[in-house]
Amino acid sequence: MARGRQEWTQAKFERYIKEGRGQGSGEKYKPWITVSDFSSMGRSARSPGWKTNRVHHFLSDHERRLFYLFEWSDIVVDIREQFPLLNLDLCTSIASDMGVKYPTDPVSGIPYVLTTDFMLTANKSGKSVQIARTVKPSSDLEKKSVAEKFELERRYYADQNIDWGIVTEKEIPRLLALNIEWIHSSYSLEATTEMAVEELRGLSSILKSRLQKSSATINKVTTALDREMNIESGTSLMLFKHLIATKEILMDMESTKISSCPSVQTIQKIIIK
Repeated sequence: MARGRQEWTQAKFERYIKEGRGQGSGEKYKPWITVSDFSSMGRSARSPGWKTNRVHHFLSDHERRLFYLFEWSDIVVDIREQFPLLNLDLCTSIASDMGVKYPTDPVSGIPYVLTTDFMLTANKSGKSVQIARTVKPSSDLEKKSVAEKFELERRYYADQNIDWGIVTEKEIPRLLALNIEWIHSSYSLEATTEMAVEELRGLSSILKSRLQKSSATINKVTTALDREMNIESGTSLMLFKHLIATKEILMDMESTKISSCPSVQTIQKIIIK
């Protein structure tokens, strides 16, 4: 639902539609709710996406952590957050069938637009499918208002043959999410003041070779390579993170805290291209 205490009006609804909110896909998608819509959103955050090449907007830590899991998934090809249920006729009809009052602004009387935290496009067995997922702390699931909102969402997506489900913090592997967060900003290679992108790719190949031959910690290998190449400290570590993000270096992301730079022996596989 539109969050915050600002009055929700027909004019604001029409402005959101004109702005293209809740529309498009990939890089062109615009979430219905953005962090900038509110003066203070507590644990809200923005994060650039690997799959979409745009900034994503999250209103909680749970949303952000789940986003990292979707980024890591090989079957998810598009992630649309704060996705609106724009068919208000269907929403109000479902609410009526449920015997509940559809939420409206107390001043204007205009129906709010409900939102689902994530609408995913996934590739399953060669077919493109839509998957809707909403995130909620498990402690909130017993609340009547939450249960009613979720039941309305479930029926809404069932009408469209879209798989919908709830995710709580219990279904989000915390260490996996933290590991993905640690490497997330290194997914794309960008030229530094010292090295062009092609030079960084060449250095990546050297780093792979050093890791294959070493039994030291990852931090020692990357630090030594920086010194040997006389480049800015941290460059080789950034490349190590890039190689994990692009899955050229495989590690147990669910049980190994890779930000602690453990032994090279924790690396499961290094793929040589």
